[in-house]
Amino acid sequence: MITVKSTSVCVQVDLLETVTSALVCLLQAQPSLADQVPSLGHIPQLCKKMVTHRQQGAIIRATVLVLHQLATSEVCIQAMGHTECINPLKQAMQARKDMIGVVCEALNRLFSTNHDQLISQALEAGMVQYLLGLLEGRLEALENPAMTKAQIVKALKSMSRSLLHGSRVAAILDKSTVWSEYKDQRHDLFISNTPTAGYLTAGTPATAGYLTQGNTKTLPDAPPPMDREDSLVRTDTI
Repeated sequence: MITVKSTSVCVQVDLLETVTSALVCLLQAQPSLADQVPSLGHIPQLCKKMVTHRQQGAIIRATVLVLHQLATSEVCIQAMGHTECINPLKQAMQARKDMIGVVCEALNRLFSTNHDQLISQALEAGMVQYLLGLLEGRLEALENPAMTKAQIVKALKSMSRSLLHGSRVAAILDKSTVWSEYKDQRHDLFISNTPTAGYLTAGTPATAGYLTQGNTKTLPDAPPPMDREDSLVRTDTI
């Protein structure tokens, strides 16, 4: 019975991953579909899942990946501002360390839109302090810690520019010694155009600029030799 139950759980997890992958790919191919999600009431349910199913890593991962993609939609971002989503995202990072990079990229998208409701949620959830803690850590569980830290820095800078809550964010940042090490550095070179969630399909996210360099092939100096028969006019055809 234990073997049967274990097999059933594995099948359910595989099915969840397949459905999640299909949904994310669909939203990437048809971005306008994401604008319809808030009216269906799914965003509050997704955020709630990250709290009520905190011990179920597969559900946390699936929810984070979907919200990460929805964060590309301005309509969805506005809906997230009216839903408690920042604290659940923080709890998701605490439960699934390997998803920190995906969540940080989503947070960068959310805070770059300057929605005061989201920044208010972040202050209430202690997200600023938590992100500073991530900056100070090594993030060894992630494939690309440098890119994740770049996302964190950009997110914090966006929060500090809020007209309503920026001063509170700045006050927290000014007290941080680790922030003084990062705030003046240029981090955009560490951020790739390839989404962090690329490993959803087992791909490896590319990093930008000088961080990685692919192998280059040297082109020959001379053109390839021409075939003699092709280069001459055959007299027997005239």
